[in-house]
Amino acid sequence: MKRIIFITVFLLFAISSSCPQENGKSLIDSPSALTEYVTDNTETLTAAQLGSLRKKLRSFFDSTSTQIVVYMIPSLNGEPIEEVALNIAVKNKIGRKGSNNGVLLLIAKNDRKLRIEVGYGLEGALTDALSKLIIKNEISPSFKTGDYYAGIEKGVNAIISAVKGEYSARDNNEYNKNKSADYTWLAVAIPMGVIFISIFLGIIFGRKSGSGGYVSGSGYSSSSYSSSSYSSSDSYSSSSSSSDSGFSGGGGDFGGGGASGDW
Repeated sequence: MKRIIFITVFLLFAISSSCPQENGKSLIDSPSALTEYVTDNTETLTAAQLGSLRKKLRSFFDSTSTQIVVYMIPSLNGEPIEEVALNIAVKNKIGRKGSNNGVLLLIAKNDRKLRIEVGYGLEGALTDALSKLIIKNEISPSFKTGDYYAGIEKGVNAIISAVKGEYSARDNNEYNKNKSADYTWLAVAIPMGVIFISIFLGIIFGRKSGSGGYVSGSGYSSSSYSSSSYSSSDSYSSSSSSSDSGFSGGGGDFGGGGASGDW
């Protein structure tokens, strides 16, 4: 009898321990209600850092109606970050109704996982691939060194640039370095080829005219790709009629677009 009671108690304990919860509630079944554009439940960010990020995101909302929300938690407690992020974004109705222009940056610090959840209306600008790139190249490197504020700020700046249509893979330094290494020989070969052909044609036509004069070919010009990459030190500025940084969802909806990553 005692053995049966022991096994029953053990099983009940095991089941209760395996249920992913934060503050006694599942993050999927009971998504958190957010009241700020940036919420840090890990006490990682300073008051000044929170204030700076909140002001930036509120200003961006006031000027574009696009809502970008950052939520930092200690742990997912075993729940998949995709489901947690989607449920939190849907419950808080991030973005404007009809436009569905909301974004949630969810960070689970102790699990070293994060996700960019994208509303329906922004999936064309902030694609899954672009979200993955932002996580990999903008956020994760700073998180690996423990500089969470820098990672969040770079990520937010990149998301803003993507929403405005100004961020792409070509903005990334590593991408540019690899591409320039692959095509360095073209920068030398093409001009040399044009010069050689011009000289050759000049000699041929010169001999036919009997003048022996040199006829030059058309001048060569090239245009290099110019990226409009953002800088984390360049703060987004806009005139806001309100100093209140509080967040209130506008009715936006989500369908699971975005990307997840770690560091």
